[in-house]
Amino acid sequence: MSEGKGKSVSIGGVLSGTLALVLGVLCCVGFVAAGMAIDYIDERIEEDCDSTTGQIAQITGVDEGQCDEGSTIRDILVLIKTPILLLGIVFCLLAANISYQK
Repeated sequence: MSEGKGKSVSIGGVLSGTLALVLGVLCCVGFVAAGMAIDYIDERIEEDCDSTTGQIAQITGVDEGQCDEGSTIRDILVLIKTPILLLGIVFCLLAANISYQK
Protein backbone atom coordinates (compact mmCIF):
# COMPACT_ATOMS: atom_id res chain seq x y z
CA MET A 1 0.00 0.00 0.00
CA SER A 2 1.43 3.29 -0.94
CA GLU A 3 0.77 6.47 0.82
CA GLY A 4 -0.11 9.48 -1.28
CA LYS A 5 2.24 12.37 -1.77
CA GLY A 6 0.04 14.48 0.52
CA LYS A 7 0.96 15.78 3.91
CA SER A 8 2.51 13.40 6.34
CA VAL A 9 0.86 13.74 9.71
CA SER A 10 3.12 13.44 12.70
CA ILE A 11 1.69 12.67 16.09
CA GLY A 12 3.98 15.23 17.72
CA GLY A 13 2.69 17.96 15.43
CA VAL A 14 -0.93 17.07 16.10
CA LEU A 15 -0.38 16.93 19.85
CA SER A 16 1.57 20.19 20.00
CA GLY A 17 -1.01 21.94 17.81
CA THR A 18 -3.85 20.65 19.97
CA LEU A 19 -2.03 21.62 23.17
CA ALA A 20 -1.37 25.13 21.84
CA LEU A 21 -5.04 25.49 20.85
CA VAL A 22 -6.25 24.32 24.27
CA LEU A 23 -3.88 26.72 26.04
CA GLY A 24 -5.00 29.55 23.78
CA VAL A 25 -8.67 28.91 24.49
CA LEU A 26 -7.98 28.63 28.23
CA CYS A 27 -6.15 31.96 28.19
CA CYS A 28 -9.04 33.63 26.35
CA VAL A 29 -11.51 32.16 28.86
CA GLY A 30 -9.22 33.41 31.64
CA PHE A 31 -9.37 36.90 30.13
CA VAL A 32 -13.17 36.86 30.24
CA ALA A 33 -13.18 35.38 33.76
CA ALA A 34 -10.76 38.07 34.97
CA GLY A 35 -13.06 40.76 33.58
CA MET A 36 -16.04 39.25 35.36
CA ALA A 37 -14.08 38.97 38.62
CA ILE A 38 -13.00 42.61 38.36
CA ASP A 39 -16.62 43.70 37.89
CA TYR A 40 -17.73 41.57 40.85
CA ILE A 41 -15.00 42.94 43.12
CA ASP A 42 -15.84 46.50 42.06
CA GLU A 43 -19.49 45.96 42.98
CA ARG A 44 -18.60 44.44 46.34
CA ILE A 45 -16.16 47.24 47.15
CA GLU A 46 -18.78 49.82 46.22
CA GLU A 47 -21.43 48.15 48.39
CA ASP A 48 -19.34 47.06 51.36
CA CYS A 49 -16.40 49.45 51.54
CA ASP A 50 -17.37 52.80 50.02
CA SER A 51 -20.51 53.21 52.11
CA THR A 52 -20.47 55.00 55.46
CA THR A 53 -20.87 51.72 57.32
CA GLY A 54 -18.05 50.17 55.31
CA GLN A 55 -15.70 53.06 56.02
CA ILE A 56 -16.42 52.83 59.73
CA ALA A 57 -15.75 49.09 59.61
CA GLN A 58 -12.42 49.75 57.88
CA ILE A 59 -11.36 52.33 60.44
CA THR A 60 -12.27 50.15 63.41
CA GLY A 61 -10.81 47.01 61.83
CA VAL A 62 -14.09 45.08 61.89
CA ASP A 63 -13.76 44.22 58.19
CA GLU A 64 -10.51 42.34 58.99
CA GLY A 65 -8.74 43.87 55.98
CA GLN A 66 -11.17 42.46 53.41
CA CYS A 67 -11.60 45.80 51.63
CA ASP A 68 -7.85 46.26 51.26
CA GLU A 69 -7.44 42.64 50.19
CA GLY A 70 -10.21 43.00 47.61
CA SER A 71 -8.60 46.13 46.21
CA THR A 72 -5.24 44.36 45.98
CA ILE A 73 -6.72 41.35 44.18
CA ARG A 74 -8.59 43.66 41.80
CA ASP A 75 -5.37 45.54 41.00
CA ILE A 76 -3.55 42.27 40.28
CA LEU A 77 -6.35 41.08 37.99
CA VAL A 78 -6.33 44.40 36.11
CA LEU A 79 -2.56 44.08 35.71
CA ILE A 80 -2.61 40.53 34.27
CA LYS A 81 -5.82 40.73 32.22
CA THR A 82 -4.31 42.05 28.99
CA PRO A 83 -1.21 39.80 29.04
CA ILE A 84 -3.49 36.78 29.45
CA LEU A 85 -5.40 37.80 26.31
CA LEU A 86 -2.18 38.37 24.36
CA LEU A 87 -0.85 35.01 25.47
CA GLY A 88 -4.08 33.36 24.35
CA ILE A 89 -3.85 34.98 20.93
CA VAL A 90 -0.21 33.88 20.59
CA PHE A 91 -1.10 30.29 21.50
CA CYS A 92 -4.00 30.25 19.00
CA LEU A 93 -1.77 31.62 16.25
CA LEU A 94 0.90 29.08 17.14
CA ALA A 95 -1.69 26.29 16.97
CA ALA A 96 -2.84 27.48 13.56
CA ASN A 97 0.77 27.65 12.34
CA ILE A 98 1.55 24.15 13.61
CA SER A 99 -1.67 22.70 12.18
CA TYR A 100 -1.18 24.08 8.69
CA GLN A 101 2.53 23.33 8.21
CA LYS A 102 3.64 20.58 5.89
